[in-house]
Amino acid sequence: MAKEVITSAILVIVSVIAAVAFVNAVLPSVYGLSESYSSVARSMEDQFKTDIDIIFIYPDGNDVYVWVKNVGSSNIPLSQLQYCDVFIMSSSGYWNPGFEAASDPSWDYTLENGDGDTWNRGETIKVTISLDSPPADDIYKFTFFLYNGVSTSDTFST
Repeated sequence: MAKEVITSAILVIVSVIAAVAFVNAVLPSVYGLSESYSSVARSMEDQFKTDIDIIFIYPDGNDVYVWVKNVGSSNIPLSQLQYCDVFIMSSSGYWNPGFEAASDPSWDYTLENGDGDTWNRGETIKVTISLDSPPADDIYKFTFFLYNGVSTSDTFST
C-alpha cells in the first residue's frame, strides 16, 4: 500500500511539472499569435481608412504634373511618401521614377493646400515627374501606390 501511495504521489508531481512546462511553452506562442493578429488588424484598418484620388494630370514636355487628393479618413505622414511608387506606362514602355532621384526619371511632391507634417483629408499634393525622354505615344497610364498598398490610376494623353 505504501508503494502505491509513493507511485501516485510521483505521478501527480510529474503531471503538475508537465502541465507547468506545457503552459510555459504554449503561453508565449499564444501571446505572439495575438500580437500578429493585432498587427494585421492595424494594417488592414490603415488600408481601409486610406483613399486617394487623382484630380488632374498635366503633361508638359518631359514633365508630368499630377494632383492627388487625400479622400480617405486617415491622415498620411508626409515622411511616408518617400516609400510610395509612381508608374507611367504606355504601349511602348514604362517608367518607375525614383523619389527625388539624382537623375531622370524622378519624382517629388509639394503639398498644395496644407501645411505641417501630414497630408490630411481633403488636402492635395502636386506630384512632379521628370522623365528623360518619353516616347511619342498618345495614351499613358499613371499609377500612384502609397506606402501601404493603396493605389489610384488614371490615363492621360499628350
